[in-house]
Amino acid sequence: MMGTAFPSWSYLPSDQGQSLFKQAAPYIQASDIRFGNFEGTFFEGTEQQDGKATGANRYLFKTPTYYTDRLVDAGFNVMSVANNHSRDFGLSGLATTKAALIMAGIQYASKEGDVAYFTVRNLKIALLAVDYKSGPRNINYPQSIYKEIQKLKTKNHIVIVSVHAGAEGNQATHTPMLQEIFLGEKRGNSVEFARTAVDFGADALLIHGPHVPRGMEIYRDRIILYSLGNFATGKGINIGGVAGLAPLAQLKLNSKGEFQKGRIVSFVQNRERGTVLDSGGRAFEVIKNLSLQDFPASSPVFGINGEFSY
Repeated sequence: MMGTAFPSWSYLPSDQGQSLFKQAAPYIQASDIRFGNFEGTFFEGTEQQDGKATGANRYLFKTPTYYTDRLVDAGFNVMSVANNHSRDFGLSGLATTKAALIMAGIQYASKEGDVAYFTVRNLKIALLAVDYKSGPRNINYPQSIYKEIQKLKTKNHIVIVSVHAGAEGNQATHTPMLQEIFLGEKRGNSVEFARTAVDFGADALLIHGPHVPRGMEIYRDRIILYSLGNFATGKGINIGGVAGLAPLAQLKLNSKGEFQKGRIVSFVQNRERGTVLDSGGRAFEVIKNLSLQDFPASSPVFGINGEFSY
C-alpha cells in the first residue's frame, strides 16, 4: 500500500511516491519473478455500497492509478490482489485495480481465480494467490485450493503460492501451529496450509498478512516464508518497532522447484525517504531468530549478510 487518498489526499507521499522504491529497485530487479502483495486498490472514485462495511477497525485504501508507475519503475512484474483490502471499494475498486495493473504490464493473481504465468529459461512457472476471506481460494476451506495446486503442477515446472493469512501487529511475530483468530475472524492455520500445499505440489509459499516479519522453514525441500511484513506503507499506518522493518527476500530454486539458497535484504520504512537500506540488517536478524525459535528442526541454515541456505 504505497499511500492512500482516503480519507484525504494528504495521506499520499509528498513526492508522489517517487522515492518509495528508489533504494530497493536494484534488488527487486535482480530476480526473474518480482512479486509483491498489493494491499489496497487503484481507484479514484468514492465509497461504494458493496465496499468495506462501516465499523471499528475500518481502513480503506485507494491509491491513484498513476502509482502503478512506481511499481513498474521498481521492477515488479506480478502482484497479489487477494487480501482483505482488495475490495475496500467493492467490485468497482477491484476491477480498476486489475485494469491498472494490466495497463502497466504487471501480472496479478487474485482470489477470483486469476493465475500469473511465466516462462523463465524454458521453465513454466505458475503463481496463484489465496486469502482467508469468504469465497473461493479461502484457506479455511482449503481442499479446492490443494486440488488447484495439484492440477497446476501437472502443467508447470514450478508452482508458487501467495497467501494472505495470520494475525496482525507487533505481537504477532511468532508463527503458531493452529488456527489464528484476529478481530473475530478466522485468519487460517498457516503452517498446516503451507505444508499441505507443498504435499500437493507447491514449491514456494509466500505468506503475508501479519504486517510484521515472521520466521521461515524448509519443508520437503521447499521454502515457506511465513511473513515478510510490510515493505512500503503510507501515512496512518504504524511503522514503529518491527512493523517498520521491510525485508526483501531473494530466492533461488532449481528446475524442480527445490529451494537452493536465498538472501534477506534488510530495509526499513521511512516516512520521508521511502523504503531505505538498513545497514544494521535488523529484518534479517529478526527473521533468523524467529525461524530458529519457531522451526528449530526445519529452519534454513543462516549465514552472514542476510544469506540462508538448505
